[in-house]
Amino acid sequence: MNTWFCSDPHYGHKNIVQGESKWDSLQACRNFDNLQEMNVTLVKNINDNVKEGDILYCLGDWSFGGLENVYEFRKQLNVKTIHLILGNHDHHIENNRQLFGVCTQDIFTSVQHYLSKKINGQNMVLSHYSMRTWDKAHHGTWMLYGHSHGTLSEYKIDNSSDTSVKGVFKTMDVGFDTHVEFRPYHFDELQDIMQHRIPLLVDHHTANTN
Repeated sequence: MNTWFCSDPHYGHKNIVQGESKWDSLQACRNFDNLQEMNVTLVKNINDNVKEGDILYCLGDWSFGGLENVYEFRKQLNVKTIHLILGNHDHHIENNRQLFGVCTQDIFTSVQHYLSKKINGQNMVLSHYSMRTWDKAHHGTWMLYGHSHGTLSEYKIDNSSDTSVKGVFKTMDVGFDTHVEFRPYHFDELQDIMQHRIPLLVDHHTANTN
């Protein structure tokens, strides 16, 4: 069983598409000619990687275009298990316990604002939003987030005279826009990245603090 992580698919979001956006600046837009092209690419890139028996964690901003697109996007995906962390654009999911007569929990395996749990033996905090500190950060817990579409600088320490604590903390934006292949991240990919990052130590919290 493989575990995958993503955020901010924005299925059905016309303004995020360069060819159709009405935003003043197109710098934040995705390089697609039209919305259909982006939607098809999202579905293909998920299905080509995330198989039916795998697990996908999506960290928010599932879709735009109302309730119709929530289910439209979901029914095209082969993976059976999707845990959704609600984002700022997911109010239509949060406010509707049933979508077209189908219980939200039957569309997504779980729906929550925040998740702290051990996944594949690794403690993780999953949130739509980046955090300055998080549960058990000093023990090496990962903090995965979205929302920012790759625009936040890496969270790191660079002002210490102690070279042993220089580096990037164990937190990362897992949004589609941060992956070079515009797809979800596999657990193993994140593990390769996080092994070179450092725990976040603040105040009295050290690796020896309970």
